[in-house]
Amino acid sequence: MFFTISRLRRIITHNLHHFLSPHLLLSEISGSLGDLGTLLPLLLALSLQGSIDLPSTLIFSGLFNILTGLVFGVPLPVQPMKAIAAASLQGNADLETTVAAGAWVGFAVLLLGGTGGLKRVMRWVPGAVVRGVQVGAGMSLVVAAGGGMVRPLGWLWTPEENGDGGLGKWLDSRALAVLAFGGLVLTLGQQQQQQQSGEKERSRKKRSRMPVQVPYALVLFLVGIVFAVVRVSLSKDSPQSPPPSPPPPYDQPTNSAPWTWIWNPLNHIHPEVFRSLLNPQALSMAIAQLPLTTLNSIIAASALASDLFPPDSYPQLYDDESADPPLSPSPSASSSLSSAPPQPPSENPKPLSSLTSEEGPVPLTPLSLSISAMNLLSAPFGCMPLCHGSGGLAAQHRFGARSGTSIILLGLTKFLLGLFFPGPGLLGLLGKFPKAFLGVMVLGAGVELARVGVRNVEGEEQDRMVMLMTAGTILAFKNDGVGFLAGMGCYGGFKVAAWMGGGKEKGRGGEQGLLGEEEEEEEEEGRVDEESPLLR
Repeated sequence: MFFTISRLRRIITHNLHHFLSPHLLLSEISGSLGDLGTLLPLLLALSLQGSIDLPSTLIFSGLFNILTGLVFGVPLPVQPMKAIAAASLQGNADLETTVAAGAWVGFAVLLLGGTGGLKRVMRWVPGAVVRGVQVGAGMSLVVAAGGGMVRPLGWLWTPEENGDGGLGKWLDSRALAVLAFGGLVLTLGQQQQQQQSGEKERSRKKRSRMPVQVPYALVLFLVGIVFAVVRVSLSKDSPQSPPPSPPPPYDQPTNSAPWTWIWNPLNHIHPEVFRSLLNPQALSMAIAQLPLTTLNSIIAASALASDLFPPDSYPQLYDDESADPPLSPSPSASSSLSSAPPQPPSENPKPLSSLTSEEGPVPLTPLSLSISAMNLLSAPFGCMPLCHGSGGLAAQHRFGARSGTSIILLGLTKFLLGLFFPGPGLLGLLGKFPKAFLGVMVLGAGVELARVGVRNVEGEEQDRMVMLMTAGTILAFKNDGVGFLAGMGCYGGFKVAAWMGGGKEKGRGGEQGLLGEEEEEEEEEGRVDEESPLLR
């Protein structure tokens, strides 16, 4: 059972250890910012278009960040539903339609998770296909970073929207992106050296002497905020600045008393969302999002969490009573945990098939219920459609997050911003954040996600072919559902060829479904299933 007192005590101990250790806390703060490259562009674009309620989005996404960190104990992100966001921006959808699409996805995921449909899907989905979804999603982020964020910039300067030719145009350019990328490469090299040194020191039962890892995402974010403040101040001082656009309808009047600026839920209820549930545009957006949520936000995220947080390194995140640590860690455990960075996953992690869908740190059923609760509870307040995701998990892990502390701190920050700063000023500040820095953060997240997917493909050469077919189709069609179908078709073609050629036993040597062969055998005890040769 997932929700137990014993598990909660272990997760609280895990989070507190990373919060109370100064150098681990720095890594957690840096990791909490690793997913901003995905969150900020969509949040800003949808807010400026009027397709979401920005204060409600900050409030609810912050609350869900906090709850996710307390329940799961890993840096599982709370991020926008990308397919719905893209369709809303492309079709200029209003707030009610956008939020209604997210509510439909939440309802569908609730049915799949509550009825056990996801377990049935996992039983027959090859691990190579899910790895292909991870690689495709990672490479899609890299393409988005280069084509959508960095490529439109000038090499040395980028003209401001208001035509200002002063200092502001020098604070966002491809040259800055190159410098930020160089810092990212150096940081990744440092992390690799720390991992190698840490493994050697642990083999000798000594503490690692490598210096603390630089919290690169934190540094990049702080520099970006300084640049944004300068650009905003220059835009206000420029005589060519256009008059401010009218604030969104949910903002408070500027002449009201200070205490009325605190977020009031009664002023942010959108009853039209319920009427928009029957809008064909909302249904179409939800259908496009559902495969991405099922594959990337649930199946791939659960698999990635098991890869990044294996039981040998993070026993406190698993439902193994023998791994239940005491509330006061032993000296040896404290010594090993206090090394910097935290103990990385093994280069040869436990195969995914050896962990069932409900044994990992992020089981399928609680994960699906979390996504459905986020969207169904926040929809009446105009909150942006939310989900978890493997890309954000990889990004936050890449930049140092190793516990739920990172997203709890991020959630507190978002909650306080939404509670006390519901006006348009925050949106204007975030809109001036350099796209050069956002692009580098997105690129780092995409590379990390793809790296984990490639590294953990088990089985024969045909499994790697299935992974490449899935990832390549996702990149070509920009659709996870199409990539999934292509991967399953490739996998089925290999199995049919093996069956027709009399190599049925050899064909079973490849990678099994994500629940693993052992669990399938347990499911088959006492009953006879009529299996298609495609699924053998």
